[in-house]
Amino acid sequence: MKMQEQMKDGAASLQNADGGKEDTSWEEMSEAFTNGLDIVGYNYMEDKYPVDHVMYPERIILGSENFPKEIGKRWPMVESTPYVIGDFTWTAVDYIGEAGIGKSIFVEPDDPSLKMGAFALTSHSSQFPYRLANDADIDINGVILPQGNYRSVVYGSDDTYVFSYDPANFGKKELLSNWGFTACEKNWSRTGAEGNNISVIVFSRGSEVELVLNGKSVGKKKQGEAPGVEDIPFTFVFDLKYEPGELVAISYTEGKEVSRDRIVTACAAASLQVSADKTVMEADGHSLIYADIEVVDSQGRLVPDAEIKLTASCEGAAKLAGFGSGNPVTAENYVSGEFTTFKGRACAILRSGYEAGDATLTVHGDGLESWSLDVKVR
Repeated sequence: MKMQEQMKDGAASLQNADGGKEDTSWEEMSEAFTNGLDIVGYNYMEDKYPVDHVMYPERIILGSENFPKEIGKRWPMVESTPYVIGDFTWTAVDYIGEAGIGKSIFVEPDDPSLKMGAFALTSHSSQFPYRLANDADIDINGVILPQGNYRSVVYGSDDTYVFSYDPANFGKKELLSNWGFTACEKNWSRTGAEGNNISVIVFSRGSEVELVLNGKSVGKKKQGEAPGVEDIPFTFVFDLKYEPGELVAISYTEGKEVSRDRIVTACAAASLQVSADKTVMEADGHSLIYADIEVVDSQGRLVPDAEIKLTASCEGAAKLAGFGSGNPVTAENYVSGEFTTFKGRACAILRSGYEAGDATLTVHGDGLESWSLDVKVR
């Protein structure tokens, strides 16, 4: 059995050493060096917590690396057991490498890959140009993904989050990798799908959720009522006919509204909208400004299905250090100054030089007006 040991500052992490609930061989082999540590980190071994607590009741356990989709069923154990002090997920922010370990695919109900389960989606099955791991709460541009919203609900938020699935996948089975999360989107702009079946998922701690489409109730579901997503608590799944407009999810507890969320149909892409985390940086050669770029309609709403080729440039006392989107499957170059938006978004990164002055970021989009952002380097 392979066991990777990481020891630092009175802690150890045991990497993927689980031989099953009944196998205690790694406990016996590792006890000699873990018994004097303050904390023992367990990677993907949550099922070991109860039995190990019986074996070593003085041991303090930390979930040092665990599957993101399982947080809903694992976190209650962390909260209820004083000997488990927390949980880390792999991973918080997406990254280049381990291409596609967090991917999801939809297949027909009789597809043989369903028998393989998550093994069918290991990283070696990710064909070029798959680039990112696609397993995170936050994408490489800093945008919180549905997985991140779900985690906040698990951690106790009373907020409601509503997402839809691609109607082209209705009736198919979703196959998730171990590091994957159900492939829902903040999107109610499904052009050409009018009248087609579509699935909607809601994340909520409410005891009941109601779905309202264009002012008419689609129905209510109670917490834990099927259908939900397997192994992902606090999910409510509704099937309905797609109709453009406004879809609202309302959460109730003891009959009283707790919170609501909505997704609306966007119009055609009309312009670009750029917002920066700051507009002033130091002339030290390494200060950065992150500029978020969105494709919006005539009412300023994000166009969630916009895939538009953008060109970015920077003139003056700063330079364009990087430009790209959160698309996990692309061969585009982050330093070329050209990139296609993904789900209506992209991001430009400016880096200061060593001289003070002004700089201007300019972004062009096919068929859209250019947008400029002025910044100061001091």
